Amino acid sequence: MDWHRTFGQILDLLPDVAFFMKDRRGRFVMNNRRACEYCRAASEEETLGKTDADYWPADRASSYSEGDRQVMTTGQPILNAVSSAPEEAGSDRLIIYSKVPVRDLKGRIIGIAGIHREIDAKRFAMASYGRIGEAVRLMHARFAEDLKTRDFAKVAGLSPSQFNRRFRALFGTTPREYLLRVRVNSACRFLETTGWTVARVALETGFFDHSHFTRIFRRLMGLTPATYRKMHSPG
Repeated sequence: MDWHRTFGQILDLLPDVAFFMKDRRGRFVMNNRRACEYCRAASEEETLGKTDADYWPADRASSYSEGDRQVMTTGQPILNAVSSAPEEAGSDRLIIYSKVPVRDLKGRIIGIAGIHREIDAKRFAMASYGRIGEAVRLMHARFAEDLKTRDFAKVAGLSPSQFNRRFRALFGTTPREYLLRVRVNSACRFLETTGWTVARVALETGFFDHSHFTRIFRRLMGLTPATYRKMHSPG
């Protein structure tokens, strides 16, 4: 039996889930249809042997590769983490992703496999997540406002502690960290498409000031807002 072909056909039936597998050098050895769409590749064959650097800007490719190295070095999976959607720099879309080590018959780690799915705030609010979906929609719609966890918990009909526990169980992160990711993603878009100062971008996306914004941006993106703008500016 051609297990690769059979397995691939099954994975292609998951239209909103991207599956990928890489070897220890970060080269793709398997991608389902959704993963190929993110790479803007017509077929899996086009992606085989290529790396993240062939498809994404240097900062994003480096971030993805660092996650791969973490999994392969420690042997510990990354589960239900939140990140920027890979297909578009500056996109305000987010994904939930997981990565696990791939081992050979002797137990040696020979690569990683992973999945991710895009978080669509509108669809998420109507999905089977109860009123937590409404809180997620609120985060995406009003991210620049000074809203607290208690505000989101109220929308979800939960106490702040209950909301925190359930949110972490769904997303693998806290509501606060998720909101910061939404703000930083929107900031990326403004840095690319406007001539606003970094200070104004900070205020427009809900950060206290330039310093706070830069600190959070560097932690989540691995570089400063100014460096990001320079890397992604036209020409």
